Amino acid sequence: MVCKKSLKYGLSSLFFAIGTFTLPGSAVADIVSDGQAIATSGVKGVVACATCHGAKGEGMAAAGFPYLAGQGGAYLMLQLQGFANGTRHNPIMEPIAKALSPVQIAAVTAYFSQLPKIFDAKALSAQAPTYPDKDGMGAWVANRGDWDNNIPACAQCHGPGGIGIGQNFPALAGLPATYIREQLNAWQQEKRAPGPLSLMGDIASRMSEAQITAVADYFSGLPEAVKSAAPAAAPATQGAQ
Repeated sequence: MVCKKSLKYGLSSLFFAIGTFTLPGSAVADIVSDGQAIATSGVKGVVACATCHGAKGEGMAAAGFPYLAGQGGAYLMLQLQGFANGTRHNPIMEPIAKALSPVQIAAVTAYFSQLPKIFDAKALSAQAPTYPDKDGMGAWVANRGDWDNNIPACAQCHGPGGIGIGQNFPALAGLPATYIREQLNAWQQEKRAPGPLSLMGDIASRMSEAQITAVADYFSGLPEAVKSAAPAAAPATQGAQ
C-alpha cells in the first residue's frame, strides 16, 4: 500500500525518489495506482478529481477547471498543501484538500504527474516566437517580458511555448484563460501565497490588467494556434500500376 511505502521513504523526498527512479518499480506502481483510485473514484468524503478535472486529467476549459495531466508532481503537491493549510484559496478545492491525508495527496499528485501532457510539447517549444510582433502584447510579454517594468518573460521559468520546466514550474499552454487571469489577480491582491522566492507575487504585482488579459489569452490559445499553423500533410500518392 502507498501508506507504508511513502512513510518509509518520507513524503518530502517522494517525488525526488520517483523522478530519479530510486524507488522500486513496484513501489512507484502502488503509489500511482492508489492515486488513480482517488482521482477516478474519490475516497470517503472526497469527490473524484475527475469530476472537475476530467477522466484523463485534461481539465474542463469551458468551466475554467485546469488540466492536471503531466504537471510536475512537486508543484501539484504544493498546491494541494496550500489549499489544505489556507495559503491558497478556492471554495471547491479547500475542503477537498483538507480531507485528504498527506499520503493521499502524494499519491494523487504522483498519478496526475505521470499522465501524458494534453499538448504536443515538441511542436510548442519549436514554434515559440523568440521575437514576436511587439504589437502582440501577450506573445511579447510571454516570450520577451517587459523589462521597463522589471517583468521577465514567462518562458524563462515556464519553458518555450509554456510547456513547463521540471517538477516545479508548471505548464501554462492550454490552461483556461479565466484560470490564468484569476491566478495572476490573486497574486496581485495577495490572496494567493507568492510562491518560491516570492517570484509570482512579485511579477504579478507589476503587471497591468491589459498584460494579464493578453498573456492569459495567449497561453490559453497557444496549442490550437500552433496546431493550426502546422503545415498540412501531403496527400499520399499511389505507386505506379
